[in-house]
Amino acid sequence: MPLFGRILCLLLCGQLWSAEALFERGQWAGAIILPAQPEPDEWYAAHSLADWCERVTGHRPAVVDEPATGAKPIRVGLSVGKTRASERAGITFPAVDGDLTRQASREGVVYLLGNNPTATRIAVGRFCEQSLGLCFAFPGPRGADWQTLSRVPYPADESFRPAFPWREISGLRNELSHEWAFSVGYGRVPAFSHGLYAAFGKAEYARDPTLFAQIHGVRAKPQGNGYDANPNLAHPGAPEIGARYARAWFHQNPESFGVPMGVNDTLNFDDSVPSEGWYRERPVRTDYVVRYLNAVAQSFWQPAGDLQGERHSIGTLAYMQTLRAPTVKVHPAIFPWVCADRSGYADARFAAQEKANLQAWVASGARRVGAYDYWYGADYTVPRVNFAAQAQSIRAAQQAGIKGWYAELAPLWGFDAPKAWLGAKLLNQPQQDPAALLNVWFTAAYGAGAPAMRQAYQTIEAAWERDARVGGAQQWIRHFRSVTSANVLTAEERARISEALAEAQRQLAGTEPASVRQANQRWRLQQFTDAWALSQAFAQVQAVRTAQPRTARAALAALQNLVATEKAYQALQVRHNIHWGAISLPVNWLAFIPEDPREDFCSRLQGQPELQTAYTQATQADVTGLSALNALWQEQAAEAQGLAMPRQTEALLETWRFQRATNQFSVIHPTDGLLHVTNDYGTLRQTLPISGGQLVKFAVTLRPLPNQPSEVRLALRFTGSGPPVTRAVRCSPTGGCLLLPSPAGATAVEFTIVFENNVHLSSMEAATLPLPR
Repeated sequence: MPLFGRILCLLLCGQLWSAEALFERGQWAGAIILPAQPEPDEWYAAHSLADWCERVTGHRPAVVDEPATGAKPIRVGLSVGKTRASERAGITFPAVDGDLTRQASREGVVYLLGNNPTATRIAVGRFCEQSLGLCFAFPGPRGADWQTLSRVPYPADESFRPAFPWREISGLRNELSHEWAFSVGYGRVPAFSHGLYAAFGKAEYARDPTLFAQIHGVRAKPQGNGYDANPNLAHPGAPEIGARYARAWFHQNPESFGVPMGVNDTLNFDDSVPSEGWYRERPVRTDYVVRYLNAVAQSFWQPAGDLQGERHSIGTLAYMQTLRAPTVKVHPAIFPWVCADRSGYADARFAAQEKANLQAWVASGARRVGAYDYWYGADYTVPRVNFAAQAQSIRAAQQAGIKGWYAELAPLWGFDAPKAWLGAKLLNQPQQDPAALLNVWFTAAYGAGAPAMRQAYQTIEAAWERDARVGGAQQWIRHFRSVTSANVLTAEERARISEALAEAQRQLAGTEPASVRQANQRWRLQQFTDAWALSQAFAQVQAVRTAQPRTARAALAALQNLVATEKAYQALQVRHNIHWGAISLPVNWLAFIPEDPREDFCSRLQGQPELQTAYTQATQADVTGLSALNALWQEQAAEAQGLAMPRQTEALLETWRFQRATNQFSVIHPTDGLLHVTNDYGTLRQTLPISGGQLVKFAVTLRPLPNQPSEVRLALRFTGSGPPVTRAVRCSPTGGCLLLPSPAGATAVEFTIVFENNVHLSSMEAATLPLPR
């Protein structure tokens, strides 16, 4: 190149580097600079930033590693993470809990970093929102809304610390969802959850069984999962078990802030542990657990010597029987997380009780207290949102002094995106106006369809507010994984939502071809449209299940309708999961156990042989096998031929009675009835051999216990050379029945009874019969 050309090029480059824009005239001022050995989160942050820069401007900045020590430093660009240049520029962080992000411009370089690798991803998300104009409405490249930019100026310096130092949502099963969560401001919370089962394992049981709880006089042998009975925390050797586990945890996880030592996911405590009273219809054992954790905290539990928990913690759960705040002082190193479904804030009594309990925990002596919430999405058959309760609960938690927020989300993004986005923004700054924030989200998500979709969500929110008031002060995750969630919306409300959705579709229809923004808005609306179609189809399934035929022919029609409706729904669910599987969690609402009406439908057909052909045709279309009518006919024939097999019933009973002696989870007491299980909840399960071409009957008669409403479910599961086949039903208060044909190739059938709040079996039958030929 001639000398004049080289000089001109240098002058132009100098003008570009000294300009006030990162991007201008179709060029980025420099590359995205990574540390020479980046943390995984720093690497993801840098490459995500490059992707969004390219989408917004049409030009992709290069991503390069920081030059080696001694090499000429890069003088212009975007530095992501803790580079040596950021240290030379004096960008450091004070020692604080949780996340802190920095955005700083120094001599042509914009530094984006956090006090930990996760916070660096949050810093990049904030830059994308503020400098690139992105609104991350949904996960994925098409989930964000933006306008094409021809110029990106240098940003103002910012040091940002969220109001809640720790914030996390769970149930995100893919990288698109994780990236979205970091981009809108969620991070990662310290370890704290169910952990006593890990500290008190099978090796400890082998050394000293008395470290473990006695349940109804029987020593509970650990199975090695979070559902184990809570150990005998009053044992003199129990604190050292916990301290040893904590030391090993921090040795193996030196960067960890907390060690998980929360109570197990069970209501079972040692028989000797008295209740300290009642809270939300549960006996209280908070002081018992806190005294144990205090003893651990007062020992040598942290190998670096941070025994007062200034930079480390013993994480635990204020959950179920330990939900109520303690009356004993809590060691400052203990970090409790208070569990509640705060959609209940729509009920004033619930809100008052919850606020008082949070305040009591904060005043307990713990240096830090977190809030654990349940924002579930895919586990409900209708959209589950209550924006007002969400905002109110977050503000109440901040006012009480809560430092962390963790929510189980498991999102169906077509329904749950605004709830999760609003939560992120309020956890950053709780005093923001939620209505104004939602206007931002709906406009970004749906464009011209925003007003109609806002109306749809207002209808949904009103229904859940009504349901929360029904739940009252003692409510706990209402309708979770239950077919009853389909009943939260009335038929009139469903019609209003459908009308609003149709209006949004009309507003977004426009003319073709659509702009990129409009196409993305339609894509987002399609997520809601498809999820809503699935919800409507499931509501139809529920309506068919509640039919009450009065005649044999009406019963035939009811069964035919049920089979057809369930098959149509199943096909729609499969299509939905395939289409949106890269974004949302799969939906499996048919797994929510109903009260199956087949037995009732078929019992009306005894003595109606003229309907056998139609019934056979209907049951051949049934995904789970033959109808109960055929079972009735064959049972009568079997009794005449001596084919029934009551010995299976005896085998089940003997196995389940034997669980008491073998220290299994459930405790069985022979009583004046058949079996009485005295546990808050549990599972009885036993497998017996079977062959294909048989009909299996599993029926129980229940005796309700005074003042102890229980829920009982039955399940049959066939295994063998083919794929497993399962059917489950929810029993009525007086009993339930399952009748299923064993599929070809079946070699075993598993009988299962799942119960809550005890169960009293007055009678039970497990029998096999030949299938009709």
